[in-house]
Amino acid sequence: MSHSLMHNPRQNRILAALPVKEYARLVDDLDLVAFRPGEVLYESGDHLAFVYFPTTCIVSMTFSTQDGSSTELAMTGNDGLVGIPLVLGGETTMHTVTVQNGGSAYRLRAEVMRWELDQGGSLQRLSLSYAQALMTQMAQSVVCNRHHAVDQRLCRWLLLSFDLLPGNQLDVTQELIARMLGVRREAVTEAAGKLQAAGLIHYHRGHIKLTDRAGLEARACECYGVVKSEYDRLFSLVPADLTKYRARPNPATLRKRAEARLRQAQPSVPTTPWDTERMLHELQVHQIELELHNEELRQAYDEADSLRKQYADIYDFAPVGYFTLDALGVILDVNLAGAILLGIKRSQHGRHRFVTFVKPECLPAFQRFFDEVLDAKCKKKCEVVLMASSQRPEAIVRIEAVADETGRECRMVVSDITAERMVEKVLQERDPSWRTRLEDLRRA
Repeated sequence: MSHSLMHNPRQNRILAALPVKEYARLVDDLDLVAFRPGEVLYESGDHLAFVYFPTTCIVSMTFSTQDGSSTELAMTGNDGLVGIPLVLGGETTMHTVTVQNGGSAYRLRAEVMRWELDQGGSLQRLSLSYAQALMTQMAQSVVCNRHHAVDQRLCRWLLLSFDLLPGNQLDVTQELIARMLGVRREAVTEAAGKLQAAGLIHYHRGHIKLTDRAGLEARACECYGVVKSEYDRLFSLVPADLTKYRARPNPATLRKRAEARLRQAQPSVPTTPWDTERMLHELQVHQIELELHNEELRQAYDEADSLRKQYADIYDFAPVGYFTLDALGVILDVNLAGAILLGIKRSQHGRHRFVTFVKPECLPAFQRFFDEVLDAKCKKKCEVVLMASSQRPEAIVRIEAVADETGRECRMVVSDITAERMVEKVLQERDPSWRTRLEDLRRA
């Protein structure tokens, strides 16, 4: 995607604060869209297919009553994003989202936004900070509408709007302002007339020009300062991104990214007939597409390898024994705790059947248990006694097992519960009714 100097995603406060790598991963999925005043982005109850990052437009979130009257809850411009329910885990909006002041925004597909949020990076933290700031704006609007005069509320609304625009002119009608403030148009006309008479604004046919910002701020209630301070505070608290960069392969934008990289490389191409030049261009783009594919595959491999090492550590150093047996009961794999429990070396696992370590009187019960797990392909439990080894005495173990998808392998978690059973035996000898009382307490 090419962006002119007039339109750049970095004009949005959230996108501008993203680290370089996170922004680079996102930028090819951002689509520039233009909006007209009054255009509805979402109706109440609509499914969120996109989120929007405004740059030169202002969007209002409004709530309408059954009698048709409406009030603005909050406004969003280049300071944030439209689609906060998605950030908070929802899929639909309960409010109407309307373009207040026409302009541009960058659109991002909802599934891409969800993936980015799941990475826990800067976009997630910035979006959550903006959600909190938006809640502050909503809460302050409730206070302002209840306790302050119309001209003060108009000053607050105008200042918030001008903060979201690059210039000092707002294209909006008094009728729209009245709907946003939830008051009669005549009240807005009177309040705007006072501000114009004081030299703070100049209003003419749907255009409001700011002429004295300091005077307008002095005329406004404290609500404007509260909202602005909270926005600045929350965005200043966003910590540095410490998350590991992850690739998000996107075949839909592969050629677009390849074309962009080719333009950056600016290869030296001699003047040739059109068909030869076009063929050379296609070959160069295809080469870069392959390079991008290779980069994404390498990043995916590195991530998978890192996860494999993490799971290997969890498996190897778990405090319980992990076993994988084939249909004959031969130990195919075992972790360190399991090898210690049986008194064997991990490298010797393929030489032993698990039943050779089970005490003879427990063999029938274990064999039935083993056959049931493989036949039923469901999770089952049992307790058996393992014979004494050179490293330990007899051990009572609890086995939890499940078969694989084919029913040819049995995966077992084996826990040594000898100490637990010894304690129960001592308690039983001292007080035969202890187990009954314990069950009564559990039921109570």
